[in-house]
Amino acid sequence: DSLLLADTGESVYHLLILLSLEAVVLMALMQWSTIRNLEHRQILAAYIVLALVRAVMLAAVWVPPLASVAPVISALEPASLALLVWATICLIQNEATRRLPLLVGLLVAILICTAVLLPGWDRALMNQPGLRYRVYWQQSFWYALCVVVALIPLPIALRQPRSGTRTRFAVAFTALSVGFLLLFVSSLMLVRGGRPDYNDGESALILVALGYASIIAGYLVLVVNAYCGVVHGMWELRAELQGMSEEALHHTQELSFLVETTQAIGSSLDLDTILHRVVEGAALALGADRGAVLLIDADSPHWAQVAAHYALLKQKNNIERPMVALVEHPPLDQAIESGQQLIINSRVEALPLEPIYTLLGSSRVGPVIVQPLRRQSRALGVLIVGNDYSQQTFGADQARLCQSIAVQAAAAIDNARLYRDLAAQTRQLAELLQAQKESGREQTAILESIAEGIIASDPDGRVKIANVAAEKILGVPRSRMLGLLLDRLMSQVSPRSDADWRSVAHSQMSLQTVLRLQNKIVYIHSAPVLTASGEYRGTVAVLRDITKETEAERAKSDFITVASHELRTPLTTIRGYAEALSSGMAGQVSDTQYHFLRIIRDSALRMANLTENLIAVSEIEKDFLRLDYEETDLHLLIGDVVVSFQSQLEDRQIEIRLDLDATLPMLIADRARIRQILDNLVSNAIKFTYPGGRITIGACALHEASDAGPSQCAISVADTGIGIMPEEQARIWERFYRPSNPLAEESGGLGMGLSIVRSLTEAHGGRVWVESRPGVGSTFTVLLPIRPTEHADG
Repeated sequence: DSLLLADTGESVYHLLILLSLEAVVLMALMQWSTIRNLEHRQILAAYIVLALVRAVMLAAVWVPPLASVAPVISALEPASLALLVWATICLIQNEATRRLPLLVGLLVAILICTAVLLPGWDRALMNQPGLRYRVYWQQSFWYALCVVVALIPLPIALRQPRSGTRTRFAVAFTALSVGFLLLFVSSLMLVRGGRPDYNDGESALILVALGYASIIAGYLVLVVNAYCGVVHGMWELRAELQGMSEEALHHTQELSFLVETTQAIGSSLDLDTILHRVVEGAALALGADRGAVLLIDADSPHWAQVAAHYALLKQKNNIERPMVALVEHPPLDQAIESGQQLIINSRVEALPLEPIYTLLGSSRVGPVIVQPLRRQSRALGVLIVGNDYSQQTFGADQARLCQSIAVQAAAAIDNARLYRDLAAQTRQLAELLQAQKESGREQTAILESIAEGIIASDPDGRVKIANVAAEKILGVPRSRMLGLLLDRLMSQVSPRSDADWRSVAHSQMSLQTVLRLQNKIVYIHSAPVLTASGEYRGTVAVLRDITKETEAERAKSDFITVASHELRTPLTTIRGYAEALSSGMAGQVSDTQYHFLRIIRDSALRMANLTENLIAVSEIEKDFLRLDYEETDLHLLIGDVVVSFQSQLEDRQIEIRLDLDATLPMLIADRARIRQILDNLVSNAIKFTYPGGRITIGACALHEASDAGPSQCAISVADTGIGIMPEEQARIWERFYRPSNPLAEESGGLGMGLSIVRSLTEAHGGRVWVESRPGVGSTFTVLLPIRPTEHADG
């Protein structure tokens, strides 16, 4: 055998192919480690199997025992070629899974052929034990099969678009096909009739050498193709990574701009500073020439205020803040109404840009972004950025970045406004609190300077306010009073007080009472504190020390009482002697003397009545009034009264009439007090009736349905005098009150008569009232019980 036909040449052949496959395995491993997808992993596995198969074939050359299974070893050649075809098709079409049936079919066919050819080889070895498989006819069959397998990827590669990869694949498998074809021809030359024939050894040697070279060249082209594929993949990966890095850098820059703008916006709560930073940050982030922010006027939503303006080229931030009408700027109005960003990159869009750039301080126009500023569905304003110098259009990335800036800007503007409003409200509240403190100090000063004591309680009845005067009057420190229940405080300072302070502290009724302390007398007037809506807020009590006034009043009352008692006896004497003289008991008197004696008697009678009234007032004030009940005949009593006033009636030419019920029963009452009531009523009627008038005195019994006899009697004194004004009728019962009319000034008097009438009537358990019309007259009616009531004094 020649060198190429010996084991050495075949070993070199397998070794070179193995090295080529190892190179392809390494490059496939590099590509799979970079891309790591399913197709590249399957291709890498295929090339590893190819390398292992080729290593087995190389080992079989040097292991003689394997000669008995030479068909199996030779079958590895088409099998490995089939695996190479499958990997190649996967690379060309990226359909590793779909081409798997082709591989399985080829391997099954090769396995069947091996099973068929192996018995024939065994019989050949039995006939010729030293026979070489390469010179046996089965070798030609394997080479022919390799030619068929190597031709399979050629049409697939040629249908691909023209490229270096397609050309290299076509060249590689063409070389493999030619190489195996040459080996097929050389094997036919070495075998004639199924028997070894070495006559054509030199020609076969040439064909074998060319076949080996062609096959090795094909594998080398596959190595080159794999290398080119790796390099191309690396360049594609580099380009992809570069694109990704550029995009990431771009996004990083946008994010950096957004973060810096957000930090700048959020670092202040001053609205002017925030607006300036918003416009500056937006212009820098978007690469714009200039920008502005317009804030919508809360009072007039159709007007906006140019709150900030910034230009990167020539102009500075504007100080003036003009008001602009949104209807004059359709793009602004449209963006605010819709809440959508508006990008105008060309004037073809037929939107007027000149007014917008006039706001931006430029006479030229260019691309512009109108970005509405909204916060929780509320329109706050609009952000405008434009490129009047560079004329660069705005893209989707810039639009997205502008929207992000607008979100942060709207939040900052809203927070700044809230902070500004809160600051203003805080200042107003501080001023109000200061004013309240001043007012409180002033009220405290006024409260402390009042001479009367002031005590105020809360709705629960606990004392919350007490002034210095209250401390002095009650003799209790303020620290002990505060927080103490009002009724408990009053019960401590005056245990004998009859006032129900507990009910006063929780009701809406006022109370007037007198506290008698150890060495002083205190007059207290308490009243509920009510809001405008009627809500009860507590009780306020005014305390006044009336010790001196009470002592002076007591001294005055004592003096009047003593003087009245001292005057009663001489007046009675004067009146008696005057009546005796006028009646002729001491001798005949002339008309002139009779006139003088009557004047003396009438004056004494008036002074006696005045004295009786003073004594009655004193007794009423001191609660010393006592009634001596006895049977009283009203007919006789009224007759005596008329007789006592007869001279006054004649002097004033007043007619008197009596209208007395004949069935009037005896009245159980204090005769002297009833006479005093009648004297005061008749005296008043005479005073306030013009001469020529008339006075009518009436008395009748009143019956009730449930009683068999009369239970009350009514005594009336009616006159035709001047009458009483309606606004004065309630005050005539007050002590020392005198109506404002000429007759009252002419008649004199102290204004005590009607007060005494009411007190004496109520002491008997009755009541008195008046019916009067100015210019017509008055009627006073006294209603008395026939018998004493349980409420009358006995």
